[in-house]
Amino acid sequence: MEQWASGKRTGDGVLYRGIILAVVLLLLPLPGESRNYTKAKVEKIIDGDTIAVKYHEKRVKVRLWGIDTPEYHQAYSKVAKKYTVGLVENSIVSLQIKDWDDYGRMVALVTTADNKSLNEELLKAGLAWVHIYYCKEAICDQWYEYERQAREKRIGLWRDKSPIAPWVWKRNNKRKY
Repeated sequence: MEQWASGKRTGDGVLYRGIILAVVLLLLPLPGESRNYTKAKVEKIIDGDTIAVKYHEKRVKVRLWGIDTPEYHQAYSKVAKKYTVGLVENSIVSLQIKDWDDYGRMVALVTTADNKSLNEELLKAGLAWVHIYYCKEAICDQWYEYERQAREKRIGLWRDKSPIAPWVWKRNNKRKY
């Protein structure tokens, strides 16, 4: 017992250091990756701004960070979903994890296999808004420009005279759906 209390058992120290080293190596990112960046296989498109991916052997819903596409009962919701299907269905994407939301979804920037930002592509196609409550980083300035250009060209949902942002639509339709 004295050997355990004194911590002088050399075999245990080597084993302990080996376990710590193994854990640290597992947590380190692969070369060229950051700690919050990973690849995943897209398994399902939920809607324009939510996909399901295989992540650490589990299916995880991923909400696109910083943007919002029309809700299910809004105009252009099906168009946004179809556009997302066309860009990432059954493909390998890169995820830059930003957060996890209250619904257990990963919130991330999603990059397609051909190195395009899915978040940005939806804005450029006029199928999403920059989310005014959540997009507060430097990249959002560029995203507001993509949204402005889509509005100016009247593409996607900007063909409508006054499209309603999803966060406003949800607030106004809480009891209906």
